[in-house]
Amino acid sequence: MALVISTGFAGALVPASVGDVIVGTSVSSGMFDGAWTQIAQAISCDAAVVSAVRSVVSQIGMTMRLGSIVSLSTVICRASEKQMIGRLTGAVALDMESAALGMVARDREVPFVVFRTVSDLVDEDLPLDFNLFLRPLSWVKGMLAVMSRPSSLIGLNRLRRQSRLAADRLTAVCSAYAGAGFGLLPATGEKGT
Repeated sequence: MALVISTGFAGALVPASVGDVIVGTSVSSGMFDGAWTQIAQAISCDAAVVSAVRSVVSQIGMTMRLGSIVSLSTVICRASEKQMIGRLTGAVALDMESAALGMVARDREVPFVVFRTVSDLVDEDLPLDFNLFLRPLSWVKGMLAVMSRPSSLIGLNRLRRQSRLAADRLTAVCSAYAGAGFGLLPATGEKGT
């Protein structure tokens, strides 16, 4: 591997707009149960690769938030919890995957970068407890939650629209970043290739 990229959607932990680009300087793995517990030492993103991503985002004229990212194994659904995690950690966004990818990159001594787009805002609740869908057979409880609260469909539709915008912006960043060679220098082989 020449580079490990963690990309996708993120929940904002600071004021942001849907579709803003989050560029990570580091990622921390942790647990949140009303209190923040960091599980392992933060993993730094490669400074040269972060600089390349920042340059691409700037060139295509998108709003960017730069800072640390928190990875959790659960979905944080309440605005009050997102705000608390932001205050406790100083992070700009949260996701569920970046810490795991960062650990693999660190162990293999491969450059690592995180860039994501905001799909949900720091001051908004998610329409459902999406953690229900993470457990085997609990999806039934999730579907019952939707049926028992039909108003959640309005929130799900809002999240669908926000996710579509975040996906469009992420596609633009990925396309421009790939076009710029991922911020990596071309590899040279023994025969000058």
